[in-house]
Amino acid sequence: MSENKKHTIDLNRETAELLSNLLERQTYTEKILKSLSQVVLDLHMQVKQTRASVQALSASHLKPNGRKVRAVFLVNSIELWDSLFDVYQAMLESDIFEPFVATINRRFGGDTHFSGEKRASDGLDKLNIPHLRLDMEDSFTGLNILRGLAPDVIFRQSQWDDLYPPAFSSDYLSFAKLCVVPYGIIVLEKYMSMQAEQEGVNKISCDTPYHRAAWRIFCENRYALQYFESFSHAPSEKLVLSGYPKLQRLLNEAPSWPTFDAQPKDKKAFRVIWAPHHSSDNPWLNFGVFHRIYQDFVAWARETPDIEFVLKPHPELFKSVVNRKVMQQEDVDGFLKEWLSLPNCAYENERYGGLFAASDLMITDGISFFIEYPIFDKPLIFFNSGVHAELNSVGKLAIACADTVYTFEDMKQTALGYKNKTIKDTHNPDREHLKSILFPDTKPSCEIILENIADGLGIKVEGSVS
Repeated sequence: MSENKKHTIDLNRETAELLSNLLERQTYTEKILKSLSQVVLDLHMQVKQTRASVQALSASHLKPNGRKVRAVFLVNSIELWDSLFDVYQAMLESDIFEPFVATINRRFGGDTHFSGEKRASDGLDKLNIPHLRLDMEDSFTGLNILRGLAPDVIFRQSQWDDLYPPAFSSDYLSFAKLCVVPYGIIVLEKYMSMQAEQEGVNKISCDTPYHRAAWRIFCENRYALQYFESFSHAPSEKLVLSGYPKLQRLLNEAPSWPTFDAQPKDKKAFRVIWAPHHSSDNPWLNFGVFHRIYQDFVAWARETPDIEFVLKPHPELFKSVVNRKVMQQEDVDGFLKEWLSLPNCAYENERYGGLFAASDLMITDGISFFIEYPIFDKPLIFFNSGVHAELNSVGKLAIACADTVYTFEDMKQTALGYKNKTIKDTHNPDREHLKSILFPDTKPSCEIILENIADGLGIKVEGSVS
């Protein structure tokens, strides 16, 4: 072998060894950087947790200094406002409280960005409720405005941090006392049993960071109170049996029904609310049957002009069935176009207490409406999917107030039976039993909430806070 060739081979070997060493060093460096990155993330989380703990501890001992108790309601869903409306109204009428409302953006399942503040703001404008608009692209700018208000207590509409811009998550709101008022009533067994502990769902429903950071959790009924107590995370004064303010607000709404041109002015049509849930073909809940019956419903409405139908879907329904590929967008669009073309059909997607009051009957497949509608003492048809998540004791009490059906034909015949008075409503005893659970005190729930907050702040209340 020539000297030049041997030299070339040696050089190639040395180059290969050098590259191998460099790659090993690069890999080692990447591992170090990855470890350092994790350390930084861990430190960041510890700082956040420490800051939140310090703020929460500080807030828990703060009392208003010679002024009214300042409360801020963060609103990102006008559909859920009824849960807090009476609390806000009672504060307005009180000599003790000074309430503010602020609208912010939200993000529901499947959304890629935060939006919706304008919808919330427009809804409050219709109710003549003054409010601040914290719709900044950088949510921390809005947080600075909120902090500038120096609130004593903050009400957020739900416990789900993922639905809120980062600055309005539990971590960043603990400079004030957080108060939880539920936006719905717990009706599922998986949220209130050993099953919940096994599946871990309690941590994403009733034992969230927002619940843990809260100063007060106002419980809608004794079952919810007992469940929160079972976590053993909170001192006794944190958990308060208040009842559910939304129910009284629904009952207080004046009857309101869309105007239909199809009916003679001197004849009142039979009024039906169709309220489909969003969980069509969804293994997590599986209550929804919209995808199975929507075409039959259009056909029935077309052939029954003496019934007025108002579609009141869950706000997530149409987006949910498309995102999960249960239906195509063109099918949803086609349904809505056909539905709204019928002279006896309407669509409602906002507040609904007045709608309930003006109706004659509801058809629903779950979940909130089958526990709210019975307080109006009207016939209710529950379309059972046959595969839905198990109900807890409160949910079963609610279903006892309804006629349960499993097919579209049975649903239709039951509704027509009530319309033609060939079926008698026998559910009044069941409704009275349910209402004894839903209204745990003769005192209005909003009054209980205000009195408890004032008492917790060491403010003496002469008689009623209102």
